[in-house]
Amino acid sequence: MKKTSSLDIGGGLLLPEGVKHNRSPKITGVKPVASQVYIELLTQQELANTDITIAGDEGPTKTPEQGYIIDVGPSFKAEDWGFGKGDRVMISGIGIMTPNFDNNHRKRFLLEPSSVKCVLEEEK
Repeated sequence: MKKTSSLDIGGGLLLPEGVKHNRSPKITGVKPVASQVYIELLTQQELANTDITIAGDEGPTKTPEQGYIIDVGPSFKAEDWGFGKGDRVMISGIGIMTPNFDNNHRKRFLLEPSSVKCVLEEEK
């Protein structure tokens, strides 16, 4: 990577510190901001406890989704919401799908905390 001034971008992508790239760098993670909740959805197969492919798994569902909270933004306060990182939850609402940077088989979304409808208790 070549160091350059902020005025000399020459058709490349200029990143902070004046570092120039010919293409966008690879995404290596997602960090929620504000009070956003980062959730990893369970697949229909996981919910049915089977390895059989369930038709229509890729499309939208009419039932709330289930997943695990894998991270939260810095202004999220678990004591205000009754759930936190690591909880299995049921969600309903609109979220923002995040890039699949690590080829995970599950979809991941950023949501507002109000999209979490309940915490699901699991057997130990």
